[in-house]
Amino acid sequence: MNTLNVSKTSFKSSKNARLIALEIWMLVFYQEKKLDEVINNSIDFNKLDKRDKAFLYLIINTSMRRHKQAKLIYNHFANTGIKNRNRYLNSILTIAIVQLIWLKVAPYAVLNNAVEQAKKYGGDKQSKLVNALLRNMLRNESEWINLIPDDSVNLPEWIFKSWSVLYGEQAVKEIVNLAMEPPPLDIIVSKKISEQEKQKLKSELNGEEILPNVFRCKFNGPIESLPRYYDGIWWIQDAASQIPCNLLLTKIHKHFINIKTTSLKFLDLCSAPGGKASQLLDNDLDIVCVEKNESRSKRFDENMKRLNFKASIYIANAENYDPGFKPDIVLIDAPCSATGTIRRNPDIFIKPAPKNLDDLIKIQDNILKNASKILNKNGIIMYITCSLQKIEGERRIEKFLIEQSNFSIIPFYPNEYPLIESCITKEGFLRILPNNLNFGSDNIINGSDGFFVSLLKMDT
Repeated sequence: MNTLNVSKTSFKSSKNARLIALEIWMLVFYQEKKLDEVINNSIDFNKLDKRDKAFLYLIINTSMRRHKQAKLIYNHFANTGIKNRNRYLNSILTIAIVQLIWLKVAPYAVLNNAVEQAKKYGGDKQSKLVNALLRNMLRNESEWINLIPDDSVNLPEWIFKSWSVLYGEQAVKEIVNLAMEPPPLDIIVSKKISEQEKQKLKSELNGEEILPNVFRCKFNGPIESLPRYYDGIWWIQDAASQIPCNLLLTKIHKHFINIKTTSLKFLDLCSAPGGKASQLLDNDLDIVCVEKNESRSKRFDENMKRLNFKASIYIANAENYDPGFKPDIVLIDAPCSATGTIRRNPDIFIKPAPKNLDDLIKIQDNILKNASKILNKNGIIMYITCSLQKIEGERRIEKFLIEQSNFSIIPFYPNEYPLIESCITKEGFLRILPNNLNFGSDNIINGSDGFFVSLLKMDT
């Protein structure tokens, strides 16, 4: 089998979108490359027109979401099961079946391309196999229509088992059902614009205000093309992602009595790309931002420049960073497995169990410990992860409180923000599942990323 290489010269030119999709899929699925990385390094992808780029992106993302269901179908129609080691054949059939069943692409186009690809990479024998199998499938819809199991079968086994134990199989089905479709776009509108401006922007974006100053839009294209992008009055942030900072602002007013919020010192660890920092800066707060990853910090700078926020970011390790002052509030959006973002990141459907989870847990513990050392007296720590794994959320805080006896939980309450009633745990944490936030009757408008949020105070 040919080895594919992620480099600027890895793809030959003059290829159609489906062939480029196959080669990108091979890199993402079998070599566990990040989709954005592969696409950015693909000369061929970047030569495509806007329409073909969108089509290719849709093919790959849907293939990620549906790959196990597709495999069940093509193995059913194969005389013998397609061997896992035949990577090209598996990939060709996956992409073809996804197009035929879930994307409703014209059969003649799909079959022609699949047969050509099979011949290119496997010769006449495999091209005939692909042709016969796909035609047989199209003739016998009654066979495969009942063959497709519940969508949750597409989850990696380790995630399905974990979530089923933690949240129940019904919740897992609901989460996966939401994750099967491309997510909407959530836009946070600056509080500094007038209500009249906000309503005009809402109309221009063709969005719906699902939460205060949060517009949800159906959009698939370059963000830069959206109305008033360069005016710096809005930024992209998932609906659930903006809830922690709004709760934090509520809690600050209750915790720091007779102290002006603008006089408090904030430290935002793991700050890039800057969504939560933007929320705080939009409230004229004094905030120092830290990010370990240099490329992410560049994205932060770009976002702050567009939004006209005077904020700088220090490239440093949050595990041992000393700001040189005692912050009153430390915000930790901790590095994690990010399983709560499955709707926006369908590559989670094809990821094996993380090999570095123990390393991530150690980093999370170290950041929490460091925050406790540098925190001002009577200060508070907000700890956030976008993971659905409790070992990265609840268990980390439990361990922290055992080791740091001078800290305690500041509980959240249902009336502090819209739609969070079902998300408050008995300990007072916030545990948002992707299926918790429902804004209407349509799946497209419902759902969000999943988050764990805890608020801790230093007892003096």
